[in-house]
Amino acid sequence: MIKVLKAGLYSSIQDLGRSPLQPIGVPMGGAMDRESALNANALLENAPEAAVLEITMTGPVLAFTENAWVAFSGAIFPIYLDQNKVTMNTPLWIKAGQELRFGTLEKGVRLYMAIKGGFLSDILLGSRSMQAYLSPMIKLEKGMELLHATGEKDQAVILEKKSNTPLDAKKIHAFQGPEFRNLDVSQQREISQQTFQVSNLNNRMAYQLLPTISPFEKSQLTGPVLPGTVQITPAGNLMVLMREGQTTGGYPRILQLTAESINALAQLKTGDTFRIKILPLN
Repeated sequence: MIKVLKAGLYSSIQDLGRSPLQPIGVPMGGAMDRESALNANALLENAPEAAVLEITMTGPVLAFTENAWVAFSGAIFPIYLDQNKVTMNTPLWIKAGQELRFGTLEKGVRLYMAIKGGFLSDILLGSRSMQAYLSPMIKLEKGMELLHATGEKDQAVILEKKSNTPLDAKKIHAFQGPEFRNLDVSQQREISQQTFQVSNLNNRMAYQLLPTISPFEKSQLTGPVLPGTVQITPAGNLMVLMREGQTTGGYPRILQLTAESINALAQLKTGDTFRIKILPLN
């Protein structure tokens, strides 16, 4: 068991989410940067779907009551086991009675901590992920006790591997969405040539981008959307749906981010800038 002495800004248990339930209106959820979560699990030879701890912006303080193997992947933090700085992207053996804490974020936004065998939070609709409007808790709180599988000293193979997700992406890749061609040529050009910025309206549901482009006032019927769908409002705001985004939307779907670019965007914070590269369909 792990005791949460401090919770951090927004730390939560996540796995690969609830994608099979999207057709009936349940948001996917799960790790925002899926590649880094998978990498953390791979370092411990866990199953890909094993639940991990997603740490956002500031880290928690965790007290271990049992021995455990852990591994970290994703955003770069100084990480300390008791008073000793430890290494990311390789398995770490923690003994009962030791404390884990995190320094000031250096790069990226989200760090993933895997534990050998995975965290054992309750399974709800096929997933252990904490999720807004669905699970009883959406993030860690001080005093919580986190259950996890127990590990012996010889259970982990010592590997070293970094996540492929960039922590400071300057280019986000996307395909044309269903309504892209409803934009006029000048609006299409704006999207390709504009340098966008992550606004302060960003969370696990969606990222709103700045600046706006020319207004788009054509209405449409509500249609299905996915994580990575980019919608445009009548005022010209671009909104990128993220892992906990809704499953249907009434704004035009002008772009669809690649899987790799959803991960990359999840590692950008308020004020970070990037360009959008629109990929050919073939």
